[in-house]
Amino acid sequence: MRSTRRPLLLILTSTEDFAADYLITALLDRDLPYFRLNSEDIAQAEIEFELSATRQTRRFAVGGRAFDFAEVTSVWYRRTIHPLPAPGLDHGESRFVAGELRHLVGGLVLDQSVQWVNPIFETARAEHKLFQLRLANAIGLKTPRTIVSSDAATLRRFVQANAEGTICKPIYHGLLVSGRERFAVYTRAIDADAIDSEMHFRVCPVLLQERIPKGADLRVTIIGEAVFAVEIVGDKESLLDWRKPDSSVVYKLTSVPDDIVRSCRQLLSSLGLVYGAFDFVRTPDRQFYFLEVNPTGEWAWLEDQLGLPMREAFMKLFFRPDEPRC
Repeated sequence: MRSTRRPLLLILTSTEDFAADYLITALLDRDLPYFRLNSEDIAQAEIEFELSATRQTRRFAVGGRAFDFAEVTSVWYRRTIHPLPAPGLDHGESRFVAGELRHLVGGLVLDQSVQWVNPIFETARAEHKLFQLRLANAIGLKTPRTIVSSDAATLRRFVQANAEGTICKPIYHGLLVSGRERFAVYTRAIDADAIDSEMHFRVCPVLLQERIPKGADLRVTIIGEAVFAVEIVGDKESLLDWRKPDSSVVYKLTSVPDDIVRSCRQLLSSLGLVYGAFDFVRTPDRQFYFLEVNPTGEWAWLEDQLGLPMREAFMKLFFRPDEPRC
């Protein structure tokens, strides 16, 4: 049957999310309805769930704002639902309450009849880098030679076999939290001598990749039907990981071959996603090597710097005309 609900976008995020702020400015300009649900607000919210043979209620209210989950037609899943329980609880109590709140909100918001960008479970699956690499390799995208190991001799042999050099990168997100301090772990170059002196690989296996000779780094962002390709220009050190805050890089519009776009779409389809921020290396002889795809990747700075209509592409996903729903 066909949905008759008035379009309403639910944004699942946290308070410090520039991309959400940036999109909301466009929503306000267009007078498009949305509700922003920040993880930090969940513990203070009034939440109502009721289910019977004749009634189903799913409501959420916080800070004088309220909405009914049944009115939601699209969900923008920006950040993991990560409630912050009220202070005064011990560690075990805090973990228990956080889990209860996380599953409460998840149970309220999950709805197969609405448009998700991206679906919550598919996002969690797609964030596994090794899984991405396996899928990308299977569909024919070029991928760097990669090894994950806790054996020093194996890692050293891998490094010595790479004529162009070797890089080390996190297997997951590269964020280290220690007390109140937060540290980012970036991609870096590594040589064989560093394996003994720098790596505690017995504590955690290490991911190494051959260093691909770079003509350019590319960010290819796919938002529904729209494709935005950007070249990252900088010196050799900056391009080792151009996301570092001190990297000196500039961005310019570029294009990628149709077969690469088709492969990207195939990979998104395999992952169950409608949005993805792809990172590629383009070699001097114009070979394209897939590095990873981020299902919740940042994009707003590219629209801001290059004038790309990325918010427009998102709004087409969120507020597209009603489609038949079963």
